[in-house]
Amino acid sequence: GEFTMTFCIKTLGCKVNTYESELIHNLFIRKGYVYSKDNAEVYVINTCTVTNMSDRKSRQIINTTRRDNKNAIIVVCGCFSQNAFNSGRLDEIDADIIIGNKDKSKIVEYVEDYIKNKRKTTKFYNMDEVEFENMELDSMEGRTRAFVKIEDGCENFCTYCIIPYVRGKVRSKSHEMVIEEVTNLVNKGYKEVVLTGIHTGHYVDKDYNFEHLLRDLVNISGLLRLRISSIEINELTDGVLDIFSKSDVLVPHLHIPLQSGSDHILKEMNRKYDKEYFINRIEYIKSIKKDVSITTDVITGFPGETDMEHLESMETIKKIGFTKVHVFPYSDRYNTVASKMPNKVDGNVKKERVKDLLMLSDELENSFNSKFYGRVLPVLIEEEKDSYFYGHTANFIRVKVSGNYKHNEIYNIKLSEENIVR
Repeated sequence: GEFTMTFCIKTLGCKVNTYESELIHNLFIRKGYVYSKDNAEVYVINTCTVTNMSDRKSRQIINTTRRDNKNAIIVVCGCFSQNAFNSGRLDEIDADIIIGNKDKSKIVEYVEDYIKNKRKTTKFYNMDEVEFENMELDSMEGRTRAFVKIEDGCENFCTYCIIPYVRGKVRSKSHEMVIEEVTNLVNKGYKEVVLTGIHTGHYVDKDYNFEHLLRDLVNISGLLRLRISSIEINELTDGVLDIFSKSDVLVPHLHIPLQSGSDHILKEMNRKYDKEYFINRIEYIKSIKKDVSITTDVITGFPGETDMEHLESMETIKKIGFTKVHVFPYSDRYNTVASKMPNKVDGNVKKERVKDLLMLSDELENSFNSKFYGRVLPVLIEEEKDSYFYGHTANFIRVKVSGNYKHNEIYNIKLSEENIVR
């Protein structure tokens, strides 16, 4: 038969990378390549650089992939390589094709070119000058939740964050394309769609904004759940919240990064709100959406953060009543404002603070879940493992049940301490 090459994609980092990797996967399949979990002939590593840990993992995966697959063609792309380019450290990456955050949709062409010419390729762009790279997913292998990337880039320049430097300026997919992509996914049988971007709430297509997009999407026939992967508090405008309160399609779950619960630290981070604004906004959101779950990200041990400010942060988190807190110890990123700040917090102090916050997160999660014991909620079944079925409620409580269930169907299930998975 025809000569077919095998490929494998390794993905680090955020939902945007997950989406982009899925797209690259589909492009390989379309060109007749065959997916292989190991011993593939082509490896694509889609990297992350959001923290030191991400760098370490990215580097590790590149090195072990190279070590274990001497003859494979290795492609490295994404934020880690873009950062290596920006900081003049590309020589640390051992790969045949190295690109950053542009041309991910051209990876198959780069690979075919390499097969022909056996020439190493390195191609980078100024990320502040690139257009939105159109990618359209028609399916996500084995998933019941489809991601749709609507936006790329960020211009907030929080002082700790490297992402604006590796992802570039805000740019968005045309709203016609977004609506078409979501419609196609729904017609393929997906019941839940997640809108994702580097700065999703900043979506803008000329005079058409995020609110307009939500209004159009919730009306797509057959779409049962629309989720926003992450949104900044000041982008939850009255217009957006109006749809949130009126539509059953927009799920009662929001991921809103707080980063710190201390006004002084928020200012130092160049965040665009103070804690009072955040607290009041959340109270309002809870008053307009029944059963709403609000999850968040917090950075602990930001330069100059005192014990008092750490305790203040804990108090703020309690007051807001998040369902869950994703905790990140602060780490210096190349050339950011915060990396040059004095009064760095000691590593062991950071470890202790991480522990405090994770304990608090557990308490909050238990108390949120316990409100639902004995209640019946619709659960979308997503996977089967060891004769149990797993799925999520609209407000993202993970549930495990045994019995006769079907993948990608919604069932009314009575929640209990036993069937809620943490």
